Amino acid sequence: MKALVTGGTGFIGSHLVEALLKRGFEVRCLVRDPGRLRWLAGLDVEIVRGDTAATAGLSAAVSGVDYIFHAAGITKAAKPRDYYLINAQGTGNLLSAVREGGRVKKFVLVSSQAAAGPSREGIPRREEDEPAPVSDYGRSKLLAERHALALKDKLNIAIVRPTSVYGPRDRDIFAFFGMVNKGFRTAFFEKRQLSVCYVSDIVEGTINAALEDTKSGEAFFLAHPDVMDWDSIGEAMACALGVKARRLLIPVPLMGAVALCAEALSALTGKPALLNRQKMAEIRQRFWVADTKKAEEVLKFRARVDFPAGAKITAEWYRLHGWL
Repeated sequence: MKALVTGGTGFIGSHLVEALLKRGFEVRCLVRDPGRLRWLAGLDVEIVRGDTAATAGLSAAVSGVDYIFHAAGITKAAKPRDYYLINAQGTGNLLSAVREGGRVKKFVLVSSQAAAGPSREGIPRREEDEPAPVSDYGRSKLLAERHALALKDKLNIAIVRPTSVYGPRDRDIFAFFGMVNKGFRTAFFEKRQLSVCYVSDIVEGTINAALEDTKSGEAFFLAHPDVMDWDSIGEAMACALGVKARRLLIPVPLMGAVALCAEALSALTGKPALLNRQKMAEIRQRFWVADTKKAEEVLKFRARVDFPAGAKITAEWYRLHGWL
């Protein structure tokens, strides 16, 4: 079996590549910048240079593969239009190449919980709920899903929606680990709950989406069934790091002011900010909880790594690689 992975140099994508190789797949990676192969170094993978946003190299990338895992995309951008260019239009370009020249058994789109939007208190969001994204990132991922759904009768499509993902190599959650390591853990005045999932579990669910018999166009939330609250996450990080961290209450309006400053700096440097108005639109939502029943029943998927265990593995990796 041969698989194409887009985004293989990234966080989820690189773990996906490793898991596919362990399962005996031949793996081809579509890579925009061959100079950024850090996580693929030493792996037996075929590299095809190309860019989904510009259509370059797509025909060669999709030719002769059995499965396509489209994990390429951005979670941060200096300009909102970049989300739509890379996440949405890039998906449409890749699908066009597949339709014209590919003969694939299944196309798996790695979307996001952000495409569906937040949940309500006590009511986890289900796949059949009407999507209500609150950020340009979420809206761009929803548009990517719609590009895929438009071809569900011509291609075998599966969509996975990872919730908040963490694990080795991730730079987003690293900021929180870094703060806890310095003795502070962020907290909020109001109750906040979310679904999280360790990266190896996300990868397993994504591969299951390719190999299990699913109805074309179906979407699946991938998450650990244990719902976390923000305080528990901070406590687990502190425990994983072996430190005492003081609970630091942060008013959301203050975070909004910081986001504006960070966004202004981003406009000057051209580098995406970790915290900006887009991210604040998501942070203002108190509940990001997903229902995992459909993935458990159809994909035979159940996340095995709970957050305390995953946080410990992640913290150890950060320290081993000099990030902390």
